[in-house]
Amino acid sequence: MYQEAAEEAPEEDWPQGEVQEPVEDLSSPHYLEWGDYEEVEDDVLRFYVFMGNPNCYGLQYEVEETDDEVAVAVISGMRDGVDVCTADGFFGALDVELDEPVGDRDVVDLSQRR
Repeated sequence: MYQEAAEEAPEEDWPQGEVQEPVEDLSSPHYLEWGDYEEVEDDVLRFYVFMGNPNCYGLQYEVEETDDEVAVAVISGMRDGVDVCTADGFFGALDVELDEPVGDRDVVDLSQRR
């Protein structure tokens, strides 16, 4: 459901949602397709996603860095202790810390390789 909405939104019109803190423990984790990103520091990228209600759902990320690219997957799942949640959709953002500055490397969606 969330991934379908991300695919429908054109990147140039992608809303910039509120930045979420990564959540360590999530149940039912799944990949989200990110719609856009920006470099907020040399070694920090901010990814924008369409997600569930942030009171119920949290975000995590995976990152793999090589000399040529930075591959990032954004993961969503239910926060611990939440039993019931509304089906509302929200635009959110997640800051991803890198080991090295992005530089000239390509930024790609790691979830497409999983």
